[in-house]
Formats: sequence, C-alpha cells, structure tokens
Amino acid sequence: MTFGEYIKYFLLLIFFPRSLKTMEWRMLRLLNKDRKKNGNLQPLSMQDDLRAVARKHSQDMAKKDYFEHVNLEGKSPAQRLEIARITDVTSGENLAKIGGYHNPTQFAEQGLMNSPGHRANILQPLYNVVGIGIVQDLRKIYYFTQNFARRDILFRKRFPKKVSLSKGLTLGGEVLNSVNEILYQIHLPGQKNHVVQQLIRVENSKFSFHINFPHNGIFEIWIFSRKNDVETYQLTNKFEVTVYRGFWS
Repeated sequence: MTFGEYIKYFLLLIFFPRSLKTMEWRMLRLLNKDRKKNGNLQPLSMQDDLRAVARKHSQDMAKKDYFEHVNLEGKSPAQRLEIARITDVTSGENLAKIGGYHNPTQFAEQGLMNSPGHRANILQPLYNVVGIGIVQDLRKIYYFTQNFARRDILFRKRFPKKVSLSKGLTLGGEVLNSVNEILYQIHLPGQKNHVVQQLIRVENSKFSFHINFPHNGIFEIWIFSRKNDVETYQLTNKFEVTVYRGFWS
C-alpha cells in the first residue's frame, strides 16, 4: 500500500469501521502482508477500474446466488475485464465466500492462502495491482472478488471502442517500474504481423502519443514497454478498436 492508501484505510477504520469499503482496504493490507511474509514480494496497489469490475462480479454472485469465475452469462474473468475496456494482458482472479464469522475478511484471506491455486495468484511476482470487491447478500454472506493484474503503464483515460479515421487516437499517462520506452503496434485482427509500429520515449515517467490509422476497419492495438535495465520489450496492453470513416474523412 502506498502512503495515500494507508491514509484512506485508517480514515475508513475510524469513521466507517464496518463498511464494505473498509473491508476491501483491510483485505489489501492482508494481501500485502502475505506477499511480504512469503518471499518479500512487491506490494499490490489498489486500482479503481479493477475494483469496479470486482465489485460488479461479487454483486452479481450475491444477487443471483452462484459462486463461479464464469458468470451466468458465460463471461470469464478475462472477458469481464475486456468488456470494461481494461486491457492488461496479465491478469488473474480469486473468489471467496464467507458467512458466520466475526472477521470474514481475515477468514477469507486465510482460506485463499490455504488453496494452492488462489495462493499462487496472491504470491504471483508479476502482479503489482489489484481490485477488491466485497458484497454482502441478504443472508449476511460475504462475496469476495480479487482481480489481479500486471500494470506497467497507467493511462489517463479508458480506451474507446470506436475512433474516427480523421482524428485517430491519442493516448497519455504515466509509467511504473522504471519503464523508459513504449512501443505500439497496429495489427489486423488475428494477425501477428503489424501494419504500423512506433517507438515512444518516456520522459519523467510521463508519455503522450497519437496513433493514426491507415484506413477504416477493425484493428488491434498492441502496447509494449521496456525498462531501463532490460533489452526486450514486454507486451503489457492489447485492445481492439473500430475505426470509422467520418463525414470529413
């Protein structure tokens, strides 16, 4: 947890000690304690976009009385992230369901750590961010969802589904983990070979670049990052966009 996240957590403890939001921050502290205890791993940071997806899935399970990674509409965790326009290529999900305990957050985290698959997600060195969503149903049963991701690039805005051919797409934000270069590629859907490629230098952890598309149609945007001490580029984000020919295009 960052210093700002600690402040949020302690204020919630003081003013709203039993709220679901306080429980989410408490679980973040427990996650990071487990990561530190088991390998001194990098702490996770809470991300609002991941938390919104986690809360929505917990709410859906509580309302419709099921407990599965794939929801009743057949959407997997990766598909739910894609629908929310969250484009991190490395992600994972943990679920827990707890009722009848005085400290459900503590028991939920202990249960996840005692399960090999869930434990592997909690102790995955690649992950550096998480979204935690906790919901209580009418029977006083708590549903927990943890959405993990590897995030080297923080974008200021969510990716649009459609862009105009004449306007293109501008992306900006900041980088994490000493990233100093960003490489983007434009691909046709399902094709490994790119049709456009551009390298962007990062200055003072900030970046901004504009993408022009060769023609209208459906494209995939692949975004890679490279750290100062690493030679290879790592694929970090991937999303699809529809480019339409506007009136002035």
